Amino acid sequence: MANTLLTPSMVTKAAVPYFLNSNAFLGQINKQYSDEFAVTGAKIGSTLNVRLPSNYVVSDGPTLSVQDNTQTTTPLTVSKQRHVDIAFTSKEMSLSLMEFGELILKPAMNTLAATVANDIMSVALNTPNLVGNGVALDGTGTLISPTSQTFNSARARILRNSAPPSDLCAIMDYDTDVRAMNSLQGLFNPTGRISANYDSGEIRGPALGIANWMSDQTVQVTNFGTYTTMPTVNGANQTGSTITLTAGTAVALNVGDIITFAGVNGVNRITGQSTGQLAQFVVTSTYSNGTTINIYPALIPAVFVNGLNTVPGATCTASPANSAAVKAALSTGLAYRRNLVFHPQAFTLATADLPLYGSGVIASARENFGGVSLRFLQSYDVNNDRAITRIDILYGYAQLRPEWACVVADII
Repeated sequence: MANTLLTPSMVTKAAVPYFLNSNAFLGQINKQYSDEFAVTGAKIGSTLNVRLPSNYVVSDGPTLSVQDNTQTTTPLTVSKQRHVDIAFTSKEMSLSLMEFGELILKPAMNTLAATVANDIMSVALNTPNLVGNGVALDGTGTLISPTSQTFNSARARILRNSAPPSDLCAIMDYDTDVRAMNSLQGLFNPTGRISANYDSGEIRGPALGIANWMSDQTVQVTNFGTYTTMPTVNGANQTGSTITLTAGTAVALNVGDIITFAGVNGVNRITGQSTGQLAQFVVTSTYSNGTTINIYPALIPAVFVNGLNTVPGATCTASPANSAAVKAALSTGLAYRRNLVFHPQAFTLATADLPLYGSGVIASARENFGGVSLRFLQSYDVNNDRAITRIDILYGYAQLRPEWACVVADII
């Protein structure tokens, strides 16, 4: 029996699952589809509002202390339109859906998904947590490949920032996956799972409180900034996300570099109690021997009254003292792999419906599944008996909860 011609709806319905399943990182993060544009379609620059949970503090004694329920929303701009453009012959359109998917659609969606995932990985530079085997929080020591303790430390940092303990994920560069395999494989019980890891040569979970272990080509390799002598804090009692410093010597820090301030410890985001460890802050704009540095999270010291923290969203125990040392988390100019342990809600991909056009288009379709919307448009090239096809995605992305991710550094 001859195959019938594939329809745009059939192709688009098959494309979305291929897109979702072809990239490990993209498959795990939070995805939101907006039906706001389901009829009219969206354009680059359209804005979606993503809601965030509120912060509260606990009151002491019988007296009522009512807090306003202020719903925080973060505008997420739909700023990217990516597409794969392909010419199908009539013969190719007569293939079975399975054949068409394997030969054409699957590799096309793999490329599109990898591009989107790489975009989202770029905002992982906002992650304010970093652990590395062999290095302390103040950057002393020599970085080597991670072990089970390194991944456990990453998980602990995320949980102290109030992330839910379930559904944590680890995504590694392929080389880190290989290096960590030997030290972690004995932890992946039962025996059948150890056997599967041995057969595949890859770490697969769950283990160490991490539900999903993945390796992916979109994990970034980057260089830490350079410095001879790091700056110091210029002025006591500073708060906020811009801190005044005295210039160091030959300092050029990159976005994504992690720093600490002497005497400033992190806090449990729920109780405000000190973690007993230096608070980490990520540099959010390039810094070169300047008098101010931009960081995340903001310096917001906890304040206790009768044993209860009174500051919602406190991030640290105290402001740094005047002349407090600023320390870099890694050695000057160090090249390293930015593997991640994260909660899916740390990152958000939001997609919206693109409009379906009639003029010059012989076929069109639009499908959404699993929080992702794709559009299929097709015109006909009569001279070459080809269907000129494009499959588009319109999306925005953000790291809405940077503290729910932790970089697990690995040496190159």
